[in-house]
Amino acid sequence: MQLTLKTGFMVGDEKITSLTLRKLTTGDLLDCEAAAEQLKVTPQGLKLVPSPAVMTAELYRRAVLKMGELDGPLSIKQLKSLSLEDYELLIESYHLLNNPMVDEVAENSSEGR
Repeated sequence: MQLTLKTGFMVGDEKITSLTLRKLTTGDLLDCEAAAEQLKVTPQGLKLVPSPAVMTAELYRRAVLKMGELDGPLSIKQLKSLSLEDYELLIESYHLLNNPMVDEVAENSSEGR
């Protein structure tokens, strides 16, 4: 899925205004979960605790296959540099691409033809 960013962001001297997204795999989800774990001090001692915010950021950044002509994924720093408008576009597009219900509806609509 191709996106045209409204604001874009800089990579070196190049302004990136397009992203190509891909569907995530089970491996991607497992990697995101591992990256989202943070070591915290609890009353019971040290414990790995998942961070929903980090998990979400990891999902969005790993869905980026290409940034213009450059290979993805986005770095966390690049993700943070997106304008709110571009970030909302990324979120919306990510959910359209990675929503199993969208695939099911498309499959069911083509079966009746």
